[in-house]
Amino acid sequence: MVRYKGKDQIEFGYKNYTEALYGNSPGATPTTLFRAGHVQELTPLYDPELSRVFVLRGEEAEAGRAVSLTRRRENVGLRLKWLQGHSAQYWIDRMLVEGENFFAEAIMKKGSDEVYLYWTGLKLDVLTIRGSVGEDVVFEADLLGKTFDSKDSTIHSYGAALGLPDEWEDFYVQTSLNDADWTTIPDVTDWEFRIDNRLKPNFVFNAAGAKTVTTLEEMEQIQTARLTVNFTSNTFLDYLVDQTELYLKLVMPNSNWIKLNKGKFSLVEPVLKPEDLIACRIEFEGRYLTTSWD
Repeated sequence: MVRYKGKDQIEFGYKNYTEALYGNSPGATPTTLFRAGHVQELTPLYDPELSRVFVLRGEEAEAGRAVSLTRRRENVGLRLKWLQGHSAQYWIDRMLVEGENFFAEAIMKKGSDEVYLYWTGLKLDVLTIRGSVGEDVVFEADLLGKTFDSKDSTIHSYGAALGLPDEWEDFYVQTSLNDADWTTIPDVTDWEFRIDNRLKPNFVFNAAGAKTVTTLEEMEQIQTARLTVNFTSNTFLDYLVDQTELYLKLVMPNSNWIKLNKGKFSLVEPVLKPEDLIACRIEFEGRYLTTSWD
């Protein structure tokens, strides 16, 4: 009996499709899949929404027993955590394009034993990027999808390996009043940027009798950021009280960035303790998102 471990060969790759091709896969065509990053954690999600069916019983039926267990809907998802390295195509670039969806495949291999997991129709629901001084910068994506299954072999391959994982000192946060003159926010000790697409699964009746989702619709996108900074001035408190309109940018390696536009601070909360520096918790909400890949 094979017992797979996290230290075994485990790889993950994807191929992106436009909205017009929602739920597609390479099928019988051998395809080189893009690598998402240096994956740290991968969690397949599948919920059949099982329902017990009870009816008025005849004399041949047992009292209190369900006559069947039915699957209401097939809810498919994937949670992935990874470290980013230099890549010819960044997965977050494709994730943030409206309508972009993915075929994805994961391999678990130990010696000659192999198991493959695969998904179709994956779309980004929530993306979180977080960093702290001295810690790895972690990218985390919650995705919803159309189908999920496993197989014993594959005809697909994986693209070139990514560069070494980016390190925490290669990221920083900037702010601007006019989207032109940018200032690096000093004394940031940790940060988190979050993009929520608020996906709406759309299930409909169909000739195939399938209980899978027909489409995943992006609703109102919400962009937020959270920072912890050492308290050095009343600037951010003034921004909060005056409700000053600002731009907030996460600058990443290789000239990449994510920007929250025309937003405002929703919280500036200094925490005063006698034994430590005064830390200030800051929360920011943007009106819309732009990136270096637009």
